[in-house]
Amino acid sequence: MRTISDKQGLTLKAATRRGIDQAGGGDALQHVTRVKAGALSKYATVGEDTADKFMPIDIAVECDLEANSPIIVSAMAAMLGYKLVPADDNAAVSMAPITLRDGLKIANEAADVVKAITEALEDENIDALEKRIITREIDQAMQALQCVLRRIGGAA
Repeated sequence: MRTISDKQGLTLKAATRRGIDQAGGGDALQHVTRVKAGALSKYATVGEDTADKFMPIDIAVECDLEANSPIIVSAMAAMLGYKLVPADDNAAVSMAPITLRDGLKIANEAADVVKAITEALEDENIDALEKRIITREIDQAMQALQCVLRRIGGAA
């Protein structure tokens, strides 16, 4: 008997889908990993034929690297009752100064979140596709914020 529940399997599938999307999609990700876009799609898809197809750990790490965010690994850690934190804040800090472009990137990403939410609520119901779109936009906004946070050396 498996110890991973159906709900946990769906959580892994959702994190995989988010990671692949954030990494530029399966067509882009396939060029930096050992599997093709079709296999990547199976790892992220819920269905009768793909329910038991999960991303191998080496590909999950490559996906998170390409996404510039530990999306899949964080989902795995959360399932085990853990939370990821950077190993060494100083190692992650870029020497590039923060610019106006960084502020604009954050503003644009936040605006995309607001737009996704307001468009989803036009019919007063948020469906599965709209949830994925909102989640993707939130991921992108968080990535922009985390980038600036790392560059200023974390929380003061």
